[in-house]
Amino acid sequence: MKKFTYLLCSLLVFSSATFAQGEVDASRFSREDLFGTARAMSMGGAFGALGGDQTAVSINPAGIAVYRSSEVTGTLNLSREGSTVGSNEANKTRFDMDNLGFVGYFPLRNDVMPLVNFGFSYNKLKSFDKNISAIGSPNNALIDYIADRSADIDPQKLQMGDDLPDPFMTEPWLSVLGYNSYLIDPADDAGSEYHPVTDEAGPVNEIRLQETGYIDNYDFTVGTTINNVLNLGLSLSVKEITYNLSSDYLEDFDNGGYTLTNWLTTKGAGVGAKIGAIYRPVHAFRFGVAYHTPTWYSMTETFKAQIDDDMGAYITDPDYKPGITESAEFINHYDLKTPGKLVLSVAGVFGNNFIASMDYELADYSKMKLMVPDGESDDAGWYDIDNDYISMDFKPASTVKAGMEYRFTPRFSGRLGYAWMQNPYETIFRESGDAAIAGSNTIYRMEGDTSFFTGGLGYRFNRNFFLDLAVIYKTQTDDLYPFPNLYTDQREQLVIDATPFTLENNAVRGLLTLGYKF
Repeated sequence: MKKFTYLLCSLLVFSSATFAQGEVDASRFSREDLFGTARAMSMGGAFGALGGDQTAVSINPAGIAVYRSSEVTGTLNLSREGSTVGSNEANKTRFDMDNLGFVGYFPLRNDVMPLVNFGFSYNKLKSFDKNISAIGSPNNALIDYIADRSADIDPQKLQMGDDLPDPFMTEPWLSVLGYNSYLIDPADDAGSEYHPVTDEAGPVNEIRLQETGYIDNYDFTVGTTINNVLNLGLSLSVKEITYNLSSDYLEDFDNGGYTLTNWLTTKGAGVGAKIGAIYRPVHAFRFGVAYHTPTWYSMTETFKAQIDDDMGAYITDPDYKPGITESAEFINHYDLKTPGKLVLSVAGVFGNNFIASMDYELADYSKMKLMVPDGESDDAGWYDIDNDYISMDFKPASTVKAGMEYRFTPRFSGRLGYAWMQNPYETIFRESGDAAIAGSNTIYRMEGDTSFFTGGLGYRFNRNFFLDLAVIYKTQTDDLYPFPNLYTDQREQLVIDATPFTLENNAVRGLLTLGYKF
């Protein structure tokens, strides 16, 4: 449970930093999706104990030791991502390359260690491409939220002017934007309390959100087999993040309205490692175990925000003029550690016609951590409170994958699969909807569990060329918050009710993998 009252929270989490990161940002860049080759995806991604596939090597590096020839593969993806809120629907179409890899087979002519294989692969781990549109009427307004979170801030520190210090450098961004747009007024000179410019209930709000970007992974893998029974593998992983956000939050009252706009670009690179083993006690059964270390990212973000307001009917201040209040463009650097992941796998190979496999993955998202960059002082414990929230609000989350393949002829195969990804939130956090957001972008999602239904076909033209096709259908239901709920201490009473939207997500992806063995 939260350890502070909502007023105290607002001061600790939402002050001092010009634009800080929070638990929402850590979760966004730590969670991955279901991506890979067409063969692996058509079997639900359950390839950790099978090996012999670029995605299998990405899951468990010991899978590279299954190869008995060199191979080059590439996977193309055509996808459509849909988001529906009530009658509002937004779609995004993407055409891209999701996978590219090479495996080199090097026989050693040794009975104990007959080979050493090396490989390089590129795999897309997550796509951020998404459009969201929603219209509703919350029980409270964003200006109520801004007013409550601005308590105990000296109004003079929020003022903008050519001869004044830039308040965006020291004060909460929403407070600066709201105060200089005349959306909130101090009750006294000390700013112990602020009032919204109108207490009109049930404004109409609208969300327009556009996201683009990806998380890409590059693996450098080496592996071998011991007596053709125990496969061992090790990978060095380099990951790259690119994320772009443009969001508009509109609030319309009977006699006026305003729009809060945010722009955010985040770029980062990180390193990690994977170690794995596959044990085959008999020909029919294989057991795999792999561990993915945390990824240590170095992140850089660029951000800007503004409020475009026309609330003159509610404002008596003679200095008020409708228009735009905007920040300059700021740049911030931070480090992120994602959680490690344990992967357990089992597979059965029955004769020459049938394969069944299952993977179980576990990642503890309470271990995510935000940090100041190496070499910079952290005497103030910049991210201590954010990391406390992460440890309280997140939990270990499981992923289960299952798939099967049936070979109709020596050249033609059919495949089916399913995958389920658990959301990483503690129950009380998900139900309360009081995420500790950072900066001035208040829109966030509490993601639900995700299901993937998969299927596909494979054809071997000859001993060298092969072609795989896959179709993946993804479904997920989220709570879309225009801004967080606010509570009194220990969540005893709801003070600000954001009234979240129900966001229905669905995506359809078609994959084509072409490979060459030599």
